[in-house]
Amino acid sequence: MKRIGEKITLLVILAEIVAMVIMFMFLNIWLSNILEERVISDMGIIAHHRADLAENYIEGRCDFLNGYARSPEAINALMHPDDPECIKAARDYTLRYAEGYDTIEGLYIADWDTYVLAHINPDSMDKTFREGDAAKELEEQVRAHRDSFCTGIVLAPVTQKMVMPVYAPVINDEGEMVGFAGAAFYPEAIGIQLDVDEETKYGYAIINCANQMYIYDALRPELVGTECTDADLWNEVARIKADPKEQHGAHTQDGQVMSIYYMPDYDWIFIVSEPESEVYKLVERVRNMVMLIFVLVTILLIFILRYVITGMMAPIEKINNQIVRLEIADYSRGHGIEKFTKRNDEFGTISRAVMKLHNTLENQDEIFKEMLDAQTAGMVVSRNVNSELLLINQKAKALYGIPEDQTEGITIESIRKLFTKEELEHIDEQLSKVSPDSDEVEFESCIIHDNGEKHYLLTRIKSVTLSNGDYVSIYSLMDITEQKKLEENLKIQSETDFLTGICNRRSGEFRVEKLIAEGKTGMFCLLDANKFKIINDTYGHDAGDEVLVGISNAMKDTFRSSDVLIRLGGDEFVIFAPGMPDETVGANVINRFIKNVESISPKSIKGHTVTISLGAVMVNDKLKFSEMYACADAVMYECKEKGGSAFAFYHMPEA
Repeated sequence: MKRIGEKITLLVILAEIVAMVIMFMFLNIWLSNILEERVISDMGIIAHHRADLAENYIEGRCDFLNGYARSPEAINALMHPDDPECIKAARDYTLRYAEGYDTIEGLYIADWDTYVLAHINPDSMDKTFREGDAAKELEEQVRAHRDSFCTGIVLAPVTQKMVMPVYAPVINDEGEMVGFAGAAFYPEAIGIQLDVDEETKYGYAIINCANQMYIYDALRPELVGTECTDADLWNEVARIKADPKEQHGAHTQDGQVMSIYYMPDYDWIFIVSEPESEVYKLVERVRNMVMLIFVLVTILLIFILRYVITGMMAPIEKINNQIVRLEIADYSRGHGIEKFTKRNDEFGTISRAVMKLHNTLENQDEIFKEMLDAQTAGMVVSRNVNSELLLINQKAKALYGIPEDQTEGITIESIRKLFTKEELEHIDEQLSKVSPDSDEVEFESCIIHDNGEKHYLLTRIKSVTLSNGDYVSIYSLMDITEQKKLEENLKIQSETDFLTGICNRRSGEFRVEKLIAEGKTGMFCLLDANKFKIINDTYGHDAGDEVLVGISNAMKDTFRSSDVLIRLGGDEFVIFAPGMPDETVGANVINRFIKNVESISPKSIKGHTVTISLGAVMVNDKLKFSEMYACADAVMYECKEKGGSAFAFYHMPEA
């Protein structure tokens, strides 16, 4: 018996070591893959978010240039290039418009031959900066876009610095393009938008896919304006662009892990990079910790197994004899096995099992019910699908809201009455898929308990055929209420502006266009805070945030809960009030809104009156969001010229 015990001990220990090694290998690979994918996914989320910030910055520069290009001074200068007064007015206005912008390298207006009529740099005026085909190509680009656009990165001819050029057509009152306006911004200003500083964890870069030129690089600014020659990177970009549903990719080069986000509106890529050693530091730490745990557990198990198996082998003969008696239906006692039933090991379990086998068979139904109630999931068994209720455990009662002590009157029909009519239709649709030949059916449902609490249930149903040919349906129930609440909270967060609590740009634009598509008409308003940049620069961004929150609160106080309130970004807001009958009613509402705004009194800038400029348009037809925005934007900038709080309605041209 001793030799058998040693052999068993050795074999079990070897098997345990092999099993632990295999388990460690699989667990290590599994955990490493999960953690690596999670890290790459997190970097992808950061890349997407930072790309949005960069796009917002570019869109802000385009809006800045649009305001300049639509000014009467710019239009008059191009309509009357030989009139000294018009030229002087345009040049004075150019200097005023660019005042306070230290991230701008140039701001100017020019005719189609690229002859500069006004420029913030006197050395650049009265000159042509493109000739022949180059000038013609620029004109075609401006005419094709019909709005402001950024072309990437170029070398400024005067300052010899790398800048991001933005162009916008200058359109006269007849709607003709008479020339264009241009601006050049320093690319490092993007870093301000991205909140880049010396403690920034990641490296950010933007590359133009059209010419493979660096537009921005936070860690290596000397690369701006140079060509990216990483062939593997461009292969990954080509893969992303080939799949319309794909915008993210990953790439590793020279020890740097890069998360790539494709910006289709500009044909640019945004890259977030971090040293590989930093990215996978957590993976390596978890791998070492798992290995240490497995080593310690293996050593401990070796000692335990050696001790336990040696002690266990002593009573095996008597237990074996008792099992032989059971094989011949001899259930007599007094053969020495009873003393082993008090042991708290495997042999004690075997001894007790042998002694109680006949009792177990007699009481198997009761044991089965006890086991059913011990399940952490709700369990229900019915004959067929919607027929007689055979079994239900305590967990299922709790999930259905049935009192724990209720044992009578619980039927399939009584359980069905706990659900609403709509939920029953959904449940019956799923139950129709259940049959002895079908796979497991899974569906979600909602139930309201007597105390008013709403619970969400995940139900799995499997049909099992019995030996007599009947079949039963086994229901497994789980409470997924908390998971549903989490999903709802995540959805709300994805659609809400984090500062003001109103719709963000994406969700707000979707809601407006959905209402328009449904035939809803009303009033569309675009507004921003006057001199908001001065507030930020003078009192700090916290004060600016107070103003933005104050404006959003004024919107909530003035407009209805059914109106769509949106923060587009920065200090720019949109309101869509469906059902607004006409301009008279709309003007009354806007005046009340302006009074609410002017009553804002941020603690950090007491004594300062917040004013806004607002452009409105009555929407009586199905328009795109961008079309309504453009109409309201046109009159909003006219209001800015008046100073103080002002608003105006845009009137659609008659067909």
